[in-house]
Amino acid sequence: MSLLSFARQSVLQAHRTRVPSIALRSSNRVQTTIHRYQRCYRDQRSYTIDNTANNRSQQQQQTRRAFTPREAFLRHQEATRRKNLTGILYVGSFVIIFLGISYAAVPLYRLLCKRTGFMGTPKTGPYIRDAETLKPLDDHRRIRVQFSGQVSTMLNWSFKPEQKQVSVVPGETALAFFKAENKSDKPIVGIATYNVIPEQVAPYFNKIQCFCFDEQQLDPNEEIDMPVFFFIDPEFANDPLMDDIDTVVLSYTFFKASGR
Repeated sequence: MSLLSFARQSVLQAHRTRVPSIALRSSNRVQTTIHRYQRCYRDQRSYTIDNTANNRSQQQQQTRRAFTPREAFLRHQEATRRKNLTGILYVGSFVIIFLGISYAAVPLYRLLCKRTGFMGTPKTGPYIRDAETLKPLDDHRRIRVQFSGQVSTMLNWSFKPEQKQVSVVPGETALAFFKAENKSDKPIVGIATYNVIPEQVAPYFNKIQCFCFDEQQLDPNEEIDMPVFFFIDPEFANDPLMDDIDTVVLSYTFFKASGR
């Protein structure tokens, strides 16, 4: 073998030996780089999580920071004041509502009774009858209307009917008088309540004019006549429930007017 051939073989052998070594070193470098990037990613993510947790903790600490005793007392006092104010508003609203209902109940009840004859109260609302429909039913039996008058113990008056009864037929108008006297030495204002017995007659008992519509003032020892003008509706004759009724009682009770 010549010297040139030996040198060529030596170079080829050295080249074959060197290539795997370079490839192995390149592979090791790649793996080292990958591990390094993975470690950096884990470190960065851990830092981000820790930083987020720290920020949240700081926010909670700022929100839940400890108040001084004075600040805590003022906050508690403000919360208590708001609760008390809300409670007072609710209670005040209920009181106003119930007071309004209580004041409106009496006039509304009396208005209902006047218009419908409920609970034996004679009808006193606007009631229009022409000459054709308000004709007396002369062929109907006559109804005795008796009168009664009482006075409250708080009212120093005497009050009584001037006639015991009148006899009418349905559709016939009648006029009756009561006498009232103030027995005290000072002016007194009174108001009368009224009722009809039996109660089922009340829807047919109509008052055209009555002293009970308004308050009445009597001077000391004054005596006056109080008229009531009324009629029994002709429809009374068409109601079978009225067939057995021959007597009607119109009763009045005088009370001292409220606040007068």
